Amino acid sequence: MGRKSLTPNQFFEYLAKPLTPEHVDVWFKAHNIDSEKSNLFFDFICSLYNLIFDTYLGEDVIDTEQVKKSHFDWCWKKNIDNFKLENINFKSDGEHYDYFWNFFSVSFYSGDEGDDFGVKVDEYLSKLFKLHVQKTKSDLEVLTDIYKLMDSSLIVD
Repeated sequence: MGRKSLTPNQFFEYLAKPLTPEHVDVWFKAHNIDSEKSNLFFDFICSLYNLIFDTYLGEDVIDTEQVKKSHFDWCWKKNIDNFKLENINFKSDGEHYDYFWNFFSVSFYSGDEGDDFGVKVDEYLSKLFKLHVQKTKSDLEVLTDIYKLMDSSLIVD
């Protein structure tokens, strides 16, 4: 059996219709999403994109897929190491690494990043990870996917 197709109206609601705070609270409880971890994962992701954005030397220097991947890998390792200094340990590889490499490969390293890339990412992630901000069903699903990826990468002693 396949998935049921959404009507255009249902699709619009999925993407744009804000859910009630009660619905969002039930979702968070059902998926074990808490604000402390959400803030931690938000900090991790923001630190990563700040490293990527701040150390990017431009298309004329970071010009091949191999160099882009090397830049991302350096930023990824630096971010993991920075959190280790605070006794917060994340796995180096895994689905979370793959997810963020794919995200930045498409959204940043594609050459379409522009000067406001960091602002756009910050606004999107702030909306996504701040649990008190109004959300759509689509927002909740993306947040839950990223939250679970990051949660499974967190090394707890």
